[in-house]
Amino acid sequence: MKYGAHTMLSRRSLVAGSLAAGAMAALAACTPGASTGQGSGAVAEQPLTVGIARPASLDPAAATDLSSLMVVWQLFDALTTYDFETGELLGLAAERFEVSDDAQSVTFYLRDATFHDRSPVTAHDFKRAWERLCDPARGVQDEDDAQQAASYGYLLSLVKGYDELQAGETSELSGLTCPDDKTLTVALVTPYADFPYVAAHPALGPVPKAAEDAERFARQPVGNGPYRMTEALKSGAGSLTLACYSDYYGNAPVLDRVRFDIEADAASSFRAFQTGDVDVTVCPINDARDAASSLGRAEDGRTLGADGRLLCAPDLTTSMLVCNCAAAPLNDTVVRRALSLAVDREYLCKTLYRETRLPADGVVPPTVAGYREAAWPYAQFDADRAAKLLDHGYPLEAQDERNLTVRLMYNTDGGHSEVMDALADNFASLGVTCELEALEVDEFRRRLASGDFDLARVDWTADAPTLDAVLFPLFFSANRETTNASRFYNEQVDEQLAQARAERTAAARRSLYQDVDSAVGEECPVIPLMYHARVYAASDRVEHLTVDPQGRLGVATAQLGE
Repeated sequence: MKYGAHTMLSRRSLVAGSLAAGAMAALAACTPGASTGQGSGAVAEQPLTVGIARPASLDPAAATDLSSLMVVWQLFDALTTYDFETGELLGLAAERFEVSDDAQSVTFYLRDATFHDRSPVTAHDFKRAWERLCDPARGVQDEDDAQQAASYGYLLSLVKGYDELQAGETSELSGLTCPDDKTLTVALVTPYADFPYVAAHPALGPVPKAAEDAERFARQPVGNGPYRMTEALKSGAGSLTLACYSDYYGNAPVLDRVRFDIEADAASSFRAFQTGDVDVTVCPINDARDAASSLGRAEDGRTLGADGRLLCAPDLTTSMLVCNCAAAPLNDTVVRRALSLAVDREYLCKTLYRETRLPADGVVPPTVAGYREAAWPYAQFDADRAAKLLDHGYPLEAQDERNLTVRLMYNTDGGHSEVMDALADNFASLGVTCELEALEVDEFRRRLASGDFDLARVDWTADAPTLDAVLFPLFFSANRETTNASRFYNEQVDEQLAQARAERTAAARRSLYQDVDSAVGEECPVIPLMYHARVYAASDRVEHLTVDPQGRLGVATAQLGE
């Protein structure tokens, strides 16, 4: 297997969330139970109202924040969709899909569908969308009306022609071909059997020719999803309304309309919820305990309704400390293991995060198929064991201190000071001196990229609910200049990751990735802290509303009371 830059799929930013405000299968052909019935369901006099922060853009190519994605998911259907309840990858805009024997080609066969302007959705519309996403010369618009290069292009970095398009040498992705209007074939530069999971990303939905007017399209995108825009989003507007698209190819939405009320922040949205102006909102972490007492907590972790109107929905994000494996003292595996054992994750989650986080027992979130409980043996709290590990190389000296100092850097705009203080206390109890470095985000990223750190507090959010989307970016050695910030290198891990990507059989592929996970867990290049969750609150009007781990609201199947 040949390695190189082409093998890097994900380039997800290592960023931090806010403590105070909260966070706003086999690859055979699959078909969801789609209906061709037209029309809409029951009409609610008052639409479902969802409180969100102001979207950065409604153009799927620039929808990088949760508020934007909440809207985009209703407007656009990608080729596939992942059912978190059943663990199946299903066709969505694609009726079925096939992966070649060498896992270097995927063919998608499209359903008969139309855009909201009633023009037919063809394979060429997906090709247009994907090339637009990768081409720096074709900017997309954010709300500030600034021309920007698309930020989701990395999702397609394995498609043939990506590098040439990025370099401006061509205007097309040579790996995309359309044998006919209903067939899209994707040729990859290296085997990657999980590519159909990537094709579920909302940024990879189709766009019509109207998208060539990027500024106008960003304000009133024309999609192929169950809901359509009723009017363009104006700068400074306080809300936007979506209406059921009567010619939608799939099951007709239950609700005719949904309104997104635009609030200043999560706290403002929650206040609007408390006054009855909003039906659904994210709940700030500091309000979660009181809200759980008054609203009742949804125990299934996915459904808002009569069984619970406060939902702590696990997502695809793991908070961690990245260890600099290329420099002392974190180039010592024993030090990394000891520091990981010294972390009291239960305290972080239950006390500082008000039970809205789950202690991490590995780097793979429980929402990813293939997660194993207690997969990493050193991702647990055992101060005695940690001390014994350090006693040989760093024995206790005067004042119960060891000759061991680590720098722990974090960004200042994430509200992490309490957590960092708690971690410093954990390390101090082990006799390790911890120097905290609070940095502005730009300086934090510069230091992380240059390797000028010992420990760095980061979040990793997987772009797809797969083991590869976590393990490959973080630990494949060719990514050490980008997403592998720990500078971790293990030749056997590299070989197994490459082998897993080429394996078409889902069970065999999962086993290979789990072997990689176990091997990495022994070396602790990162120290897992906690798994994230988003907290949502719903009013008494909401009888049924699902939320998946990617933050997608099941608006089309939502049910409201009288």
